[in-house]
Amino acid sequence: MFKQAFHKLEKEISGDIAYNFVSEICRHHRIQSSPGIRAAVEYVVDTLKGHNLDASVHSYPADGKTHSWSSLHFQEWSCSDAELRLAHPPEEVGVLARWSEDRISVIQRSLPTPEGGCEAEIVVLENGEEEADYRKLDVEGKVVLTNGDVSRVHALAVERRGAIGIIYDGMFVRPPTLLEGELDDARKYTSFWWSGGEKPVFGFVLSPRKGRWLRGLVEQGRKKKDPVRIWAKVDSDLYDGATENAVATIPGETDEEVVVIAHICHPQQSANDNASGCGTAMEAARALGALISRGDLPKPRRTIRFTLVPEMSGTYTYLAANEEDIPRMVAAINLDMVGESHELCQSIFTVIRTPESLPSYANALVEAIFDEVKKEVTTFGGRRKLPLFRHNVSAYSGGSDHYIYSDPTVGVPCPMLNQWPDKFYHTNADTVEKVDPAMLRRAALLTATYAYSIAVAGAEEGVWLVSEVAAQKRAALVELVRGEVEGALNAAEGDDTGRKLAETIARLKRVVPYKVGRGVEAMRSVSRVAGGDPGFGERVERLSSELERLAKAELKQAESAMREYAAVKGVEVPRIRKKRSGKLDREASGIVPRRVFRGPVSTRSWVRKLSDEEQEAYRKLGKDHPSGRSLGSLALFWTDGSRSLGEISELVELECGETDLEYLVAYYGYLRSMGLVEY
Repeated sequence: MFKQAFHKLEKEISGDIAYNFVSEICRHHRIQSSPGIRAAVEYVVDTLKGHNLDASVHSYPADGKTHSWSSLHFQEWSCSDAELRLAHPPEEVGVLARWSEDRISVIQRSLPTPEGGCEAEIVVLENGEEEADYRKLDVEGKVVLTNGDVSRVHALAVERRGAIGIIYDGMFVRPPTLLEGELDDARKYTSFWWSGGEKPVFGFVLSPRKGRWLRGLVEQGRKKKDPVRIWAKVDSDLYDGATENAVATIPGETDEEVVVIAHICHPQQSANDNASGCGTAMEAARALGALISRGDLPKPRRTIRFTLVPEMSGTYTYLAANEEDIPRMVAAINLDMVGESHELCQSIFTVIRTPESLPSYANALVEAIFDEVKKEVTTFGGRRKLPLFRHNVSAYSGGSDHYIYSDPTVGVPCPMLNQWPDKFYHTNADTVEKVDPAMLRRAALLTATYAYSIAVAGAEEGVWLVSEVAAQKRAALVELVRGEVEGALNAAEGDDTGRKLAETIARLKRVVPYKVGRGVEAMRSVSRVAGGDPGFGERVERLSSELERLAKAELKQAESAMREYAAVKGVEVPRIRKKRSGKLDREASGIVPRRVFRGPVSTRSWVRKLSDEEQEAYRKLGKDHPSGRSLGSLALFWTDGSRSLGEISELVELECGETDLEYLVAYYGYLRSMGLVEY
């Protein structure tokens, strides 16, 4: 039902126009709440107005005091100049980093040095994230050189021990796409994230190669008892100002709307992250506006709204300031890093679904359109078309603005378009030369078709859409069971063969009904856009019954296959007894958390409500449970004020295949102490 619009957009959308938008945005140093991001927002608004779109700047306070839901507004930060020089030994005097050459050479939100600059000794920290790293080190009044987490180093070296500056020389390593030393001459985007009351400090960023050289020089000086010294100057300011979003609309005939989101922040060079998303959104807006104004596409029933915002913080402010509009937002889509040259960046174009706590038709629609985008070149036999790019569809993961919209307390289903991995992510090597106009065009075509299809959807489109949701859920169910059976039979070796098979059967008997329930809810969600169809309810009931019958048949087939395999192997498939509740289970079943704020929790300003000991324990909790952060995010989505933490943990496991009850009990305890949840 989307193909007519798709083919018209296919002829209108230009990857080169999107690339030009990206190039212009890259010229601005777009740190959240800064003059640079303001200039970028104004560029977007002026440009879209030039294409006859209704566009405006939405401004909010940037004062370090105001909250939008749980998210603290940044204070505005500006920097006019900064320089780091080696001052001693005399034979090595020279520039180490300079703002005028590279904006990423400064740790963003660095506070000013005394007028005229300052000179200080350098002390090397291998990491600096643990108290033990400072044993026998005196950093008071000195500058520390570290590759550790800057916020943690600030807490330990600056606030507790009196260091006056930080030099950072770390870099990502992500095998197999980014190996040690591959970005030896790049600088990593690094920032302070002030929440109020921290001890002021300045900071600079060096490449790993330059950092190793400086570390060696410091070690030589230590052996000679002739310390290396630097001279630093930062002309910056942190003050109460303003933060801005760019908002543009293609008006519809009703007060309902579809939202397209892209984050416009990040340092000056940052092209794929995320000038690419912004340029794509602008081109989708331009193309839709042009086709509608010419009459090639009918005016949509629903408004299509484009929001280009500082990542996360801009979405919090926009939604909190427009809460009355949220019930009228029928769907959204988030564009984050969509322009990568696959050959250079080693990336994969991925559609990321909504969380299962918010099942939605939006996933089926975006995947169906994505299948059409992938039809690029005819096969050798001439019967099918294949894509010329790497692609994937993924279960929900967070990390960008879509996770705010898709939070069930907000309730706006929001898939994300993303390319990952990206070799140059969050470095000064993320330049416009790494952007591919062809990828921008694909992303813009997918985005515009998705937004317009929802904007015009009614009863007729609903008939197709609910059928498409049902078909995708049936296919997913078959694939889930097939994968479980294959995995069980391949793993069933040795003395515990029977038990492994029994555990798989028991797991399927839990997971399959859960998936059916999520599928039925996704079908029902089509009613959000298919109003006026008298047969909708009956159609959903029929398709739901078909899904349930398929589930029973698949379960029966899977169990038969595993029991037959066991018989051939000559082993018993034991009955799995229900695990007895332990102390932790009983504790979790007695906790019924309620979220205090709408939207995902933003803990930046709330952690400081904890005591020093609690903050240390909270940090250690995250370190000891590597997957805890993502599990905690999923758990909060299931937190509706009526479920116990034990029930929430079970739902998390059903959604993603794992849980960590020990982590969740402790994590919610800290959220309670911060004032972000109540029991």
